Amino acid sequence: MPSVFIIIVNWNGFWDTSECIRSILNISYDNYTIIVVDNGSDKDESKELAKIFSEVITLRSETNLGFAGGNNLGIEYALGKGADYILLLNNDTTVEKDFLNILVDSASNNKNIGITVPQINYYNEPHKIWSAGGTISKIRGSGFAETNTWENKVERKDKSVSFVSGCCMLIKKEVIKKVGMFDEMFFLYVEDTDLCFRVLKAGYSINVVSKTKIYHKIKGSTRNNFSVLPLYYTTRNRLYFAKKNFGSIYLLTVLYIFTIMLLKSFGWVFTGKLMN
Repeated sequence: MPSVFIIIVNWNGFWDTSECIRSILNISYDNYTIIVVDNGSDKDESKELAKIFSEVITLRSETNLGFAGGNNLGIEYALGKGADYILLLNNDTTVEKDFLNILVDSASNNKNIGITVPQINYYNEPHKIWSAGGTISKIRGSGFAETNTWENKVERKDKSVSFVSGCCMLIKKEVIKKVGMFDEMFFLYVEDTDLCFRVLKAGYSINVVSKTKIYHKIKGSTRNNFSVLPLYYTTRNRLYFAKKNFGSIYLLTVLYIFTIMLLKSFGWVFTGKLMN
């Protein structure tokens, strides 16, 4: 069995991270190592996690490095320890017992595959799909996945896509060495789109394996009823991604995002969200 290092970034998410770890400890795959990166939590949660889960390696960053930087810290450690595969996994997920066997088998049987992912369903609605891969839009400056679909409404089959969520990614060691880790300029959001774009550009494919799935709680540490933090980073990063990768198309992205944000702003004013 190839060695798989599972990287979980934790930021003030002790209980979610604990549940995620417990689900991983029940998987049928043998050759794996869990790394939890405590990404500048208000209290050093890595110490408490290390006490409870002796099998887990914990790393601590005293400052919040963002999703990109937190994962990069874990990736760098894993590569230094001889990982064959890196599995990036959100801390607010749980997994099925055989999910890693299926992902590794799929990736190992095709040298052209750079990233392999499962279907991701809602934690509270386990038969409803949250993400099953999607596409990258140059004009919109981001990747967009198929969402909010019941499993029995779609054909379950493996497929190649141009975008998958950073919520769960199995990445081959040689792919990371060739294309690099996350671009830390993104800090939060759209960094997964940028990585997917670089993987495709390097000649690899990105595959969704339909016969396995994980479950995502979809609440996130940055979200509430209305928060300017996701809004700021998604807007900024979509512009950065387009400017970085698409040349003159960037101007169309600026026009598109400006128009959409103007329309949304009117909606927020009329619904009172800007007053919250």
